[in-house]
Amino acid sequence: MYYRSPKKSVCADVIPYYENGTYYLFYLRDYRNIEQDGEGCPWCLLTTKDLVHYQDHGPVLLRGSEEEQDLYVFTGSVFKENDTYYIFYTGHNPHLRKKGLPEQKILLAKSKDLFHWEKVKDFVFEAPSYLEMHDFRDPFIFKDEENDRYCMLIAAREKNKNPTNSRGVTLIAYSKDLINWELDKTPFYSPRAYFTHECPDLFKIGKYWYLAFSEFTDKILTTYRISTTPFGPWKTLKVNTFDGHAFYAAKSTSDGKRRIMFGWDPIKNNESDFEKWQWGGTIIPHELVQDESDGTLYVKCPKEILESYSNEVIVNEKNVFGDVDKIKNGYHLNNSGQNIISFGSLPSHYKLELDIKCFDDIGDFGIILNEHNNFDQFYKIKFEPKMNRLAMDRQPRIVEFLHNEVDVERYCPMSIENIHHVVVIAENSVLTVYVDDKYAMSGRMFDFEGGNLAIYSHNSEIEVTNIHLYK
Repeated sequence: MYYRSPKKSVCADVIPYYENGTYYLFYLRDYRNIEQDGEGCPWCLLTTKDLVHYQDHGPVLLRGSEEEQDLYVFTGSVFKENDTYYIFYTGHNPHLRKKGLPEQKILLAKSKDLFHWEKVKDFVFEAPSYLEMHDFRDPFIFKDEENDRYCMLIAAREKNKNPTNSRGVTLIAYSKDLINWELDKTPFYSPRAYFTHECPDLFKIGKYWYLAFSEFTDKILTTYRISTTPFGPWKTLKVNTFDGHAFYAAKSTSDGKRRIMFGWDPIKNNESDFEKWQWGGTIIPHELVQDESDGTLYVKCPKEILESYSNEVIVNEKNVFGDVDKIKNGYHLNNSGQNIISFGSLPSHYKLELDIKCFDDIGDFGIILNEHNNFDQFYKIKFEPKMNRLAMDRQPRIVEFLHNEVDVERYCPMSIENIHHVVVIAENSVLTVYVDDKYAMSGRMFDFEGGNLAIYSHNSEIEVTNIHLYK
């Protein structure tokens, strides 16, 4: 369901392109084994028609040598003009920094079929002297029809301005022929807040334009800004993220009717819960949903993924701990301390759907997954209405993490006495949670496999109904 490249390699930044019923997902493959696979990172091509079944065509934009600029073929964009496809991409080589040369430059490749690419050896676009030379990357191309010109968004950093971690800017360059580019010295977007604005993505839905990018300075996630023109000014909305920090470097594409955003759910070192997050992981698609009144973007699970889980698993009550009553189609959990109702074991791949109604904003409540050893080991999807927070926790925590309350979190308001629909998709260690077709949170579950399902409340009164489990 969720794609990860073969063996120990991982999928990093996805560059999606849609044409004639097929999603072409170019992604950066990190092999994770320099001794066996050599250094560097190519673009591989993944295709799917239904966001469920994928075909990996392997490397299509090959990495260069240790002496070449594109030892690591990093993020860019795919653009079609007439019968030719263009990939503008980042050529990254850390060995060049040691020689006093730019670590990053923007390079170009062309194709007639999206599968076979030829690098344009004489094309190079590098940072001018007023920018930091090693951060000049992630080109995104779009056509400015009104002024009959091509535009390139670039992630860069200004020199000697602001605090070191706040020099990131999104720049724009213009061209009439896709070959000769003139960089505008006035930043396209400059909030003075981030180290850099990775993986810029620009798109329009309805009357609003959106600038999406990823930042690793503050929340470490993909965020967006909104405007009524493709050139700003850019406004920040209250809901300005698509997921938490386990959904990164996300970019989008449209089939003409809807827009799908593809990011990666990162792995952790040694694929263990308490290790550090790593670069790259497993591809997750979210479908964007727009509130037309103010332009706010929300996300939901694509219907193809929802419909692919069609075999219902009977959910039988197993144990009750605390103050739990049966009600029509579900259970009522009181607000007296902690209350739990447990069910049977979970399969390795499943979709869980249920409705939750909360009657106060005093405590927390939610879903327990992969429970073992009489609730000594489990993962927890936790709702905290008093903090407008959806979070992921686990037990036990090791000593070094006793005061790290949650692993991932995101803004998610829960209205009192309203019914909220929750969808959980789990595939081995990958977890995604959707609430009301508006809020998504991705995470990882490495250490505990299998185990039981449970519902809990802690100092909060809730009703949970319409519990359905599918595989």
